[in-house]
Amino acid sequence: MRRSLAVHHGSLPPLPPVLTADAMREADRFTIEEYGVPGFTLMESAGRGAADRIAAAYGPLADQPAMILCGKGNNGGDGLVVARQLLAYGAEVHVVTMDPPDALRGDPARNYALLEQLRASERDRLTLRVFDGLDALDAYAQRVRPALYVDALLGTGLTSALREPIRGVVSWLNDRPAPVVAIDVPTGLHSDTGAVLGDAVVADRTVTMAALKAGLLLGEGPRVAGALDVIEIGIPRFALDRAAEAPGCARLTTDAGVRRWLPTRAHDAYKYSVGMALVVGGAPGYTGAPVMAAQAAARAGAGYVACACPSAVQPILAGKLTEIPTIALPDGEAGIRPDAALQALDDTLPRARALLVGPGLGRAPDTARFVQALLRQSDRPAVVDADGLNALAGQMNAFAPHAAGRWILTPHAGEFRRLAGSDADLEDRLRTAQAYAERWNCVLLLKGMPSVVACPDGTAYVNGTGNPALATAGTGDVLAGFCTGFLAQGLTPKHAALCALHVGGAAADRYAARVHARTTVALDLLDQLPSVLDERFAV
Repeated sequence: MRRSLAVHHGSLPPLPPVLTADAMREADRFTIEEYGVPGFTLMESAGRGAADRIAAAYGPLADQPAMILCGKGNNGGDGLVVARQLLAYGAEVHVVTMDPPDALRGDPARNYALLEQLRASERDRLTLRVFDGLDALDAYAQRVRPALYVDALLGTGLTSALREPIRGVVSWLNDRPAPVVAIDVPTGLHSDTGAVLGDAVVADRTVTMAALKAGLLLGEGPRVAGALDVIEIGIPRFALDRAAEAPGCARLTTDAGVRRWLPTRAHDAYKYSVGMALVVGGAPGYTGAPVMAAQAAARAGAGYVACACPSAVQPILAGKLTEIPTIALPDGEAGIRPDAALQALDDTLPRARALLVGPGLGRAPDTARFVQALLRQSDRPAVVDADGLNALAGQMNAFAPHAAGRWILTPHAGEFRRLAGSDADLEDRLRTAQAYAERWNCVLLLKGMPSVVACPDGTAYVNGTGNPALATAGTGDVLAGFCTGFLAQGLTPKHAALCALHVGGAAADRYAARVHARTTVALDLLDQLPSVLDERFAV
């Protein structure tokens, strides 16, 4: 089972930056040209750090053969430093460059020259070869029998499909029996989107430099990158933080970061001071969704939760919800009657600190009109999920003034396309989420693996928890309830969404660590939440 986004990030800040290739290049440029650290020094730090992580993961390396495949750019230069450092660890090192030495320039050329100098005294443990076809490479590998391969073919700049001979080498590398470590990003992976560009190295481990790259976390990135290590190479933290403000960049949520935001209760708290949440959902045949959402809001800590539902299903929900009162909304054959339903909420809505609209509501025409009227009239912070989103399909531009930065929208990919239009580009999920969060003046929680959160001010976050246990019906309803529960306790929409995602994913991680992930049902997350809050998030 693919693990959650467990990342070794050393001394990086509580919310590590997640950068695009352009942003990383800008941080490199600033460090070299304005901060004064030579590029050769950065390359040395990168290669040394990568070799240290390789030794920690696969050592002891003494007398173990390792093959390092290097391109002619800076990624290949990092690989040449790795080769030199693995040699210092006692490994038998075999370097294959895709281009002849006279094609190398700058820092990679200097590092190749250092290896050539070492070869005079290390002929038994160091070989340098130029790629001369797959057959020759295969014969070479059969002779030296590497216990480890290092992919330093291409770096973060790839934007189009791999071409020969690199594509053939990638395919060959994926057939090797020994572990493969990728430097910075696996060759063939788009470092911004996580798309595989024709083919990609499927690494056991990826050692990335200075900061996470977005493509390692999104799309196919988690599948091909394997375990992730982030190596500090000498780029100042403030330069990385500044780079992370560029479009397409984000932050990764962590326990340490989320722990700072989780609400606490005063010693004299009571249910209404803690916060009231109102859940509006349910329709004939869809009573489970509002029940799960309401229970999740309560479990997340809302002091008082009420559930408003169509009159036709109110007796069913009242029987399922022991601690949560229900409110009957007048309905008819065309769904919830807007004017009468709004009147039925006159006493409750003003007392609510947070509103959830949508779980299991159905798509009846009157119900959609009720949702639209409710969201126009209410000034409560709101979570809009499921059929609440469907009621706004194609109309979000008009509703942006009503959102006013107070709404959390929680679409999966299909719901997002209904909101934004079928041609919405979800390949670059971070940039797209940022663009629409700003356009719609809302917090956009775009569900997926991993889910991302984008805010009206352009900031974005990648969730750092969760696993395939979440791929089961009802987890979206639970997530919406968690968002609402945190919102009711006074968190901002951004922090409510981030806490709900991260803590909910941590609950799924705890469940999957104890039993098989495929046995999960949505309410298991509620059972796990008290323990995971105590074990991972207690102050």
